[in-house]
Amino acid sequence: MLAVAREKLPDGTPLYLADMSSFNLGMTFDVIVCVYHGINHLLDFSDWEGFFDCAYRHLNYGGLLIFDVITMHSLEMMASSPQTAQQFADNYLLIRVRDSGRAIFDWDIEVFELQPSGKYILIPEVIRTASFPREMIRKAVDERFSDVSTIASDGSVVANNDTLSRIWFVCTKNGTSWYDSGVGASCSSAGQVSPSQPQLAAGDPG
Repeated sequence: MLAVAREKLPDGTPLYLADMSSFNLGMTFDVIVCVYHGINHLLDFSDWEGFFDCAYRHLNYGGLLIFDVITMHSLEMMASSPQTAQQFADNYLLIRVRDSGRAIFDWDIEVFELQPSGKYILIPEVIRTASFPREMIRKAVDERFSDVSTIASDGSVVANNDTLSRIWFVCTKNGTSWYDSGVGASCSSAGQVSPSQPQLAAGDPG
């Protein structure tokens, strides 16, 4: 993952390999962004709280933590659906999501990759994810941050809607609400977040 990131980023961009629930970079940032539901790969809620603590320590006062989650509702819907199949080029991808209990969901992934010989080889992978009730996540970030907003992918503010597939959390460290401060963090319909401040991007912990 870091090798791929290195190819896409300007020379000299610092990259770190660390546990996202327990890291210390020795510096602080205006914005920390964790997108594409990277936090869902932490399987224990204590590790989610560890990530919130690390993010808080690495933020400047008034700084923002922005992260998104796949909701429990979305994962439960996926687990109740049949296996999906996708073709990409001459290869095939099969995905089935299983509810493994205790808020953990396993993604059984099978890639059938076409070889020069004309035969296919099977590349299997299991990716584990977890999600927790929105109220539980909100309580944890409220205990650490002075202002928290929950946003849907269309940019609307989320109140008590538990049927969304994805939710964004925007958390301010001891500062003015991001709505009032003018700090640029925009959520598009595709789920992209584009902060206008320097940022640390936190991704998949693996």
